[in-house]
Amino acid sequence: MNVNTLLRVSLLGPIEASVGGQPMPVGGLGRRALLAALAFNLDTVVGVNRLVEVIWDDHPPMTATTKLQGHISALRQSLVRLGGPDAVHILQTRPPGYVLSARLASTDLARFDELTRRGAAARLPEGADDRVAALSAALRLWRGDACVDARSPGVAVLAASLDERRWRAMEDLAEAQLVLGDHNSVIDAMEPLVRQWPYRERAWEHLIEAHMRRGDVAAALAAHDQLCGILAGDLGVSPGRRIGRLVSIIRAGNQQ
Repeated sequence: MNVNTLLRVSLLGPIEASVGGQPMPVGGLGRRALLAALAFNLDTVVGVNRLVEVIWDDHPPMTATTKLQGHISALRQSLVRLGGPDAVHILQTRPPGYVLSARLASTDLARFDELTRRGAAARLPEGADDRVAALSAALRLWRGDACVDARSPGVAVLAASLDERRWRAMEDLAEAQLVLGDHNSVIDAMEPLVRQWPYRERAWEHLIEAHMRRGDVAAALAAHDQLCGILAGDLGVSPGRRIGRLVSIIRAGNQQ
C-alpha cells in the first residue's frame, strides 16, 4: 500500500486529519464526531447504532442512518481525492458498522499511549530520566483539550477519558521530576492543574512537596491549607493520609 494513502488523525486537541501528509478537511460537528469515534477505536468495528448515538445522542433524526451513510461517503471521497483509489480501503464497511484500518491509519492517541506505557515502565528512582523523557514527549502531543471541536455528547464521554489520561501523565511526570530535583517544573505544571481540577489530591501532593523541597515551607503549608479549605467546603472531607504524612514532615522541619 502506497504511503500516500495513510490517514493520520489527531485527537489530542481540535480534530485534524491528513492523508499522505496533505491536510484533509473533515467537515462539520457531526462528521468530526464520526471520525473521532472511529479513530478512537482503530481496527475495531463501531456499530451503526453506536455511531448514531455518538453523533446525535438520544435525539437522532428520523433519517439518522441515511445521514450517517452520507457522512461516511463524504469521508471516503476525501480520502480517495487525496490518497488515490487505494485509500478507499482505509474506511471499511464491516457489519454491523464501520472500521478504520490500523494498517492504513494512525492517531496521535496511539503514540501518546505508547509513550505513557514507556514512561510507566521506567521505575523510580533509577528510571527517573527515562520517565521524564517519555512523558514529556507524550504531553507535547497535546494541542488543547481532546476533540475540543467535536464534542457531541457521545464524543464528550470519550474525550473526558482522554483528558484524564493526560492529567495522570502530568502527575506521573511530576513524580519523576521531584526525584530529579526539578521542583520549579513541578510547580509550574501542578499549579494550573489544581486550579482547573481542585480535587486532584495527587497533584496537590506533588505541588506541596515541590514547595517543601525548594525550601519554601510557607508556600507548601499555604497550598495545604487551600486544599483543606476546598475539600472541607465542597465535599466535607479532609486530605488523605499521604498528604497528612507529608505535612507532618514539613511541620517537623524535616526536608528529606
